[in-house]
Formats: sequence, C-alpha cells, structure tokens
Amino acid sequence: MHSMRPALSSYFRYWLALYLAAVFVLDVRCQELSEGIETRLRTDLTYLADDERQGRGVGTQGLQDAGDFIAKRFADLGLETQVFGNSPFQDFGVPNGFEAAVSSDPNQSKNWLKVVGMDSKALELGKHWNPLALGSNAAFEGQLVFAGYGITAKEFNYDDYENIDVKGKVVVVLRKEPQSPGGSLFGGPSTSQYAFFSTKELNAYQHGAAAMIIVNDSKSAAQSDDQLLTVTEGGRALNSDQIPTLCMTRASVDGLFKASLGKSLSQLENEIAELKKPASQTLADLKIAGQVEVVTAMAPVRNVAALLPGAGPLAEQFVVVGAHYDHVGMGGEGSLAPGTFAVHNGADDNGSGTVSILELARQLSKNTAVNRRSILFIAFTAEERGLLGSEHYVRYPAIPLENTTAMVNLDMVGRMHSGSLTVFGMGTASEFSNWLDEANQVVALELNKENAGLGPSDHQSFYQRGIPVFHFFTGLHGEYHRPSDDLEQIDFGGLSRITLLVAKLTEKLATEPKKPTFLQTSEQARIGANPGRRRATLGVSYDATATNCLITSVGEGSPAKIAGIQAGDIITQIDDRVIRNGIELASTIRGLKIGQEIVVHLERNQQSMRLKLKL
Repeated sequence: MHSMRPALSSYFRYWLALYLAAVFVLDVRCQELSEGIETRLRTDLTYLADDERQGRGVGTQGLQDAGDFIAKRFADLGLETQVFGNSPFQDFGVPNGFEAAVSSDPNQSKNWLKVVGMDSKALELGKHWNPLALGSNAAFEGQLVFAGYGITAKEFNYDDYENIDVKGKVVVVLRKEPQSPGGSLFGGPSTSQYAFFSTKELNAYQHGAAAMIIVNDSKSAAQSDDQLLTVTEGGRALNSDQIPTLCMTRASVDGLFKASLGKSLSQLENEIAELKKPASQTLADLKIAGQVEVVTAMAPVRNVAALLPGAGPLAEQFVVVGAHYDHVGMGGEGSLAPGTFAVHNGADDNGSGTVSILELARQLSKNTAVNRRSILFIAFTAEERGLLGSEHYVRYPAIPLENTTAMVNLDMVGRMHSGSLTVFGMGTASEFSNWLDEANQVVALELNKENAGLGPSDHQSFYQRGIPVFHFFTGLHGEYHRPSDDLEQIDFGGLSRITLLVAKLTEKLATEPKKPTFLQTSEQARIGANPGRRRATLGVSYDATATNCLITSVGEGSPAKIAGIQAGDIITQIDDRVIRNGIELASTIRGLKIGQEIVVHLERNQQSMRLKLKL
C-alpha cells in the first residue's frame, strides 16, 4: 500500500492540473467574449440613451428613431425581419393625453365659444381659448360671473362665492391664489391646494356653475406672454363631478370686463390683494355660450421584431426573447422627479435590456444545431404605459401562442455591480431552476431566484396566457424613472456576463427536445429590494392551485435539495408554524434570514418526515 501512494498522488496531481488548465482556458475565453460583448453593448446603448432620443417617450421622434435603429440592427445580423407582413414593425396606437375633438363637417364644430350680449362675437379656438381635459364634454350657456380665484376656504374666512349666485352661470376664475406680502393668504410661502385647477373646478361645480373659464393671473400672464393652457395642462379632475372647463386669454376676458364693469382684471386683482377679501361680481349684460368636446389622443407606436429560424422538427416551435425599448420621455406622469421637465434617458430602464437582446441575437445566430426551435426577438413599446406593447402582441401574435414554448424577458439588467442577479419565473416551469443553474456555469453569477410569473414587465403578458417565463432584473436604484438614469451608471461588465448567461439559457430552451412544463404560481414579483440585497430562499416551486403546499420542483444546489426535499412532497410545517399552502410557505420563508436553521415537516407517500436545513 505504501508503494502506491506516490503514483496515486501523481495521478491526482496530473488530473488536477488538467482541470485547472481547462478552467483557466474557460475563464480566459469567457473574459475575451465578455470584453467584446461589452464594447458592442456600450456602442448601442450610447445611441439609445442619448439626449436626442428624447427619453424614448411615447409620441416622440426619439422613440421612432430607436425603433428604426433596432430594426436595422436585426437586419444587419441577418435575421428575418418580415415578421408582420413585410415589416419588422407591429404598428398600433396607444392613448397619449387628450386633444380637442375635430369635426369632419366644418360647419358643425365640436368646440366653439361665443359671447352673447353687447359685444356679441365668436372666439377662435387655439387663439382666444382652449378646452381643458379637466372638465366634462357638454354644451353650455349662461350669464358671465367673475368669481375671483374660485376659492372657498372657510378656515381662512375667505370665499369667492359668498355673495354671488352662480347657479346655471359661467364663472371666470383666475389662476393661482391671492397673495399677501408674506406669501399665500392660505398659509405657506407660495400656493396651497386651493390653487389646484381640480380644486377650482370642483368648487365651481358644487356651487352650481354651468361652466368654468380659467384666466391667467397677472404674474402668469407676464411670464408666459398670456399663453393659453394646453388641453391637457390642467390635468384630469380626480372626481366624477365635472363641468365644461376652458381657458381664455387674459386679453379676451379683459375687454369684456372693461365693457361691462368698467374695470380691468388687473384692477379686480389689486382689490383682492389690498383688501384681502373677494371682489366677485356678475356681468349682468353678458352671456357666454359654447361647447367643449375633448377626446383621447392616440399616438402611433411600434413593436419591433425579427426571427432567427430554427431547424429540424423543433423549428415549428418558438422561444420569444423580449425587452421593452420605451421610457418616460421628458418626465411627467411616469417620472419619479415631480415637476421636472428633462430628458429621462432610461439607460438601465430599459436601454440595458434592449441592447442585451441585440447582442443575444448575435450570439444565438451562431447556433448550428440541426434540431432547434425558432427564436423570435421582440423589442416591445409602451411598457411604461402598462405593458401595452406585449399585451398587443399576445392578442395579435405573429405566430400562434400555442407554438410558443417559453418567453425570456430582460428589464433593467444594467446595474448588477457587486450584487446579485434576480431571476423571476422559477415557479412557471418545473425544469427552469435546473436549466438556469446549468446555464450559469458559464459565468457563475450570484443568483437570486424568485418563483413569480406575475410582475410589472412584459413577461407577465405571456405568463397569463399559459407560457413559462424568465424575467431577468438587477434591482431598483435611486435613478429609477429619473433623469439621472444615464450611461455612466451602467455596469457594462455585469451586463455582458448577464447576456452570456441568457444566451446559454436560451440555447437550452431552443434545443431541449422536451418542452418546459408550465406551472401556475400565485407569487408576484417584488421589485422594491435594493440591488444586490439577498433574501433567504428555500429553492422550491409549488402548485398554487393545490389545497395544500405541494412541491412541484426543487432547484439544484438549493437548501431544499441539499436537505432532501423532493418534488411531490407536501410541506405541512416550518418549525412551529403550520403551512397550509404555497402562499403561506413563501410568506414564512420571506420572514427568515440567510443562514438560519429550520425544521421542515412534510408528508411523502403518506408518511410524515422532518428535515433540518440551513437557508
């Protein structure tokens, strides 16, 4: 025995050296690949996240240009771009604010306004007045009443409606609110909630007004050259009680006031400011009549797609690889920087996912397997408006959804840095956890696996149609939906490694003869965690439709696998907490810590078991 030891030791040293050499070669090759990918990712993202793309907002030329750029990239890679007829573009429209309705008959205008009385005349739309989406669509006619700033603030002993009757009449109200030397009459250095357009509109409605006309106060008029509010600028009322609401130029109203009252708007404003009380009054000899009709404006948008044809018997089956390429434009409703009008470049959200699928198309086009599924790459639009692009696609798919075996989604994958990569969808197919681990051997990323198939990105549209999904995500950050989500924040090294991982996984999805087994899970993605923050996980999927906690799959290398939990087990208890279904299991695990030791009670083949494990 002693004489065998040197030979045995040499034998192991020989194979260890070979193994380490192979690992070194693999690491070097992976590094070379990653560096080349990183250069291409940076080049593409530099274009998509440039200020000239206008934040890729719906209705912008920047979004159209981004779509053209993606289509050209697909074509340059040799993909088939005649996906929707003879085009890579799936055109449709999405709601994009509001606009004044236009009649096909020039003699039957849907928006008109005229003065009835001593100075009877028609007022021109867009020049003298604009309808506002703040109010309702209706015709109106009534006596004209000046109602100051349109404010009722009982706690400050101020009411513009106190001594006037406005029922059935048209009220004219000033923007903003009366000011004192120290600021607003109603507290604060500038304005209060009483200055809101919606507050003024609701107050006019509650006092019985037939319609409301908003006019620039003197300061706003001076700052904007008495510019009219746009149709959408007043916003939408937050209640169902609305009256026709419009904006008139100060000059148009001022002439009426001088003729009827012998006073200008400036004189009335000064009275309110000096006396700190209303100066409301009726214009006895003037009526105003009109009609307001505001409709939803539609913006043309496009999904962009290209096909990598498969081969052999599997070619009639498809894998969809997608990412949305739109963002929130210059801000507004979708921005988390309120009141900011600036380009929201969305380098991470979702420029990162978009450039990744372009690189994936390059990598996957090298696959020469004789039996492989076709891969459909789709850059979705209007995701920021509520997954509208992916929802439109699944309603009007280029290929039947029953032929789609899986969907891979990348959304915000550019900020991994030293953290982990979160992968949702583990609970949507029994094979997914193992397949992901197999693919991850290429790059060895730290993975945070989540079961959820539901979540705020385009994969959800496919999951709800019974298609297994993956969703890759590196986490929220302080630049999310803000102008600061820019190119210099992107971890291109991490993004390239994620792209390599997804390429390997998609190859598996394309070439594995067995289709993934779709599973339902009631879990919903939780995206509020900081990037890199890890949570305890058990590593199992469960049947959300079962009346118990039936385990449907166990991830390789997971705490559950190490402890001996198997598919088909029914978990009944964690420590002293009873587990009645999968939701209670997920909730219990979320409350535990990484490294914590627990006892899992389960039933297997009608026998009770207890297994100890460390999360």
